[in-house]
Amino acid sequence: MDFVDKVKANIERNGMLDPEQHVIVALSGGADSVALLAVLTALGYRCTAAHCDFHLRGEESERDRRHAAMTAARFNAEYEEIHFDVESYKKAHGVSTEMACRDLRYDWFRELSAKYGDIPVAVAHHRDDNIETFFLNVLRGSGITGVAGMKAVNGCIIRPLLDTSRREIIEYLSRNGIEYVTDSTNLINDVKRNRLRNVVLPQLYELFPDAENTITTTIDNLHDNLQLFNEGVNALKAPYLSADNSIDIARMAKECQNSVQLLYESIKRYGFNHAQAADMIASADSSGKEFFSADHKALIDRGTLIVSPHTTIHDQEIEIDLNDKSSLPRGLTCESVNADDIKFTRDANTMYLDSSALEGDPKFVIRHWREGDRMSPFGMKGSRLVSDIFSDAKMSLYDKQLTWLLTRNGVILWVMGMRASRHFPVTSTTRKAIKLTIDSTFKQQ
Repeated sequence: MDFVDKVKANIERNGMLDPEQHVIVALSGGADSVALLAVLTALGYRCTAAHCDFHLRGEESERDRRHAAMTAARFNAEYEEIHFDVESYKKAHGVSTEMACRDLRYDWFRELSAKYGDIPVAVAHHRDDNIETFFLNVLRGSGITGVAGMKAVNGCIIRPLLDTSRREIIEYLSRNGIEYVTDSTNLINDVKRNRLRNVVLPQLYELFPDAENTITTTIDNLHDNLQLFNEGVNALKAPYLSADNSIDIARMAKECQNSVQLLYESIKRYGFNHAQAADMIASADSSGKEFFSADHKALIDRGTLIVSPHTTIHDQEIEIDLNDKSSLPRGLTCESVNADDIKFTRDANTMYLDSSALEGDPKFVIRHWREGDRMSPFGMKGSRLVSDIFSDAKMSLYDKQLTWLLTRNGVILWVMGMRASRHFPVTSTTRKAIKLTIDSTFKQQ
């Protein structure tokens, strides 16, 4: 089977593309990506070549950009390019150069996919790349997910060359007189992947001539095993998952012999590691303990693990002007009403203030609850800790942290959606009142 037929077979076997489908091709200008563009156009697909310029290699980066543009023109492909400030991204996110480039590249690919109607993005990973990734993950101590190799289809990302070798790619380009550029950094053995590619694997193949084929077979077998493994994990974790994706971690710790591994498989997609999963299981009967990944946090509350995106919303303050509707956040409405028209209900999502609240120079601020907050509830003398109001409602710490407060000059007027204060009440002498209402979209912020 020649190169083109092998790529075609891989595409069909994995259902990557429909005939003549529009596809984005990640085009660096190197041999692999150039071959990918060439073979996809030869197979009749409409291609848009996408080139990333990271400006990391001086004139060589500019050379690659020019060659990518010329290659796209040669194969009658549409062309997109983008320029990245990698150093700024590294500083902002605290990641390595390699990770910064990867994040920037794939974020842009997803944007392009959406721009053109959620079409696939083809990247040029091949069999050799898959073998390198296998060994790197083995050396990192990865589990079955890491050593099972790259997926032929992963969301919008497809890998049409995954069944072909680097040697086959170079031979295809040579036979067809197709030029490509070489990234000089790939020849320097200063990173693990380069040392593996340029030093270790050539020696391994010399000692074991059939190693490339047998390792590929092993990866394929592990990939099949992974599918069975995931099915088993999904079945085992299902009894402990609630509709909101919270996890009954206390029961999992008691009932499951391999509770740490099961929990890790349940939360690893949020960026948590195996050591954190072990600590969570050890703390399963506690309450209030928090764990953090790069973009998520996990809270243990009365034996339940609650995972949510990690943001800084608890420090967020929104200053609003009740006379200016454009200043109001989504889901909050404000209107002036006649006091005689007010019909009081038990609806905690609506609150009324005497219009005197607008007098002077009041600053209304919406913020989240903080430890030590006190308010003067309507119908009561004195004040109460807001946390006590939460406790009466049997709220979790997670829900407490997400609750908004309406304040004026530091005084809490409304625990929004729960309890109003006695400040600026509507009385028999009130003529005009302010009606505040929140809906579900506000609560989700």
